[in-house]
Amino acid sequence: MALPNQARRLRIGGDYRNHLLVQIELLRGDISHEELSERLGDVTERCLARYIAGKSHLTESEFRDVAKALSIEAQVLARAWASSLGLRASSQDAVNWMVSRAYQRWRLHSRVADRGVPSHPSPMAVIRAKYADRLPIRTPPLWFGSYSRCEEERDTAVNRARFARAYEMLVEFVHVGLSARDIGALRGISGERARQLMVCAAYTWARRERIDLSGKSVPFKNEVGFVKNLYAGLRFFAQQQFNDLATEALMNGLITNGDSIQ
Repeated sequence: MALPNQARRLRIGGDYRNHLLVQIELLRGDISHEELSERLGDVTERCLARYIAGKSHLTESEFRDVAKALSIEAQVLARAWASSLGLRASSQDAVNWMVSRAYQRWRLHSRVADRGVPSHPSPMAVIRAKYADRLPIRTPPLWFGSYSRCEEERDTAVNRARFARAYEMLVEFVHVGLSARDIGALRGISGERARQLMVCAAYTWARRERIDLSGKSVPFKNEVGFVKNLYAGLRFFAQQQFNDLATEALMNGLITNGDSIQ
């Protein structure tokens, strides 16, 4: 198991993200980075990369998936992470304790924690990436609240017209490639209002098609870079460890041979 002085030698301070990265590198054993990527899977890999990049926090289930990819118990990884930070993890549930502390740390120092940054792309982006071929250009016979029992959301001409306007925006986003800001500008409304209407239209249509838009299967555009940085960080710490071991071996060799060190 990793020791706190290893992290100090790497000069990474109290950064929880870098300490986790070091522990992953130390505990992956003979698992190559390529194999680790396969074991993590696309979703967990992107979640870990987003956390290391400071864009989101790491959930307990995601942390357990990382430990599973390393073929170690999640409690072992949690305690190693805590130990490298000079912390003593809870003996009852080290995983929950450490993930909670990491989340609090992220909330305290993150620049995006209070900005409502989504944990995965919008439903419109999911439709554009995976279901564009199923989204018809012509507005379907739906209305806002099509699957609601609320009396105010019943099938009326007004509700159908509201849905038709929002659906038209959704079509422009998916098939034309316009942004929410551009779509809103064309109609004299804000980009945020256009986004809200498209979200409603997207979920209304998806419910009829029995499509789940809540998953994380579609990456953000910049997540490719986050993943590259994840493995660049692992390689960096691997090289640092190699350098430290080489220096230590050299020093031990000099001392063993009775040479003086100036």
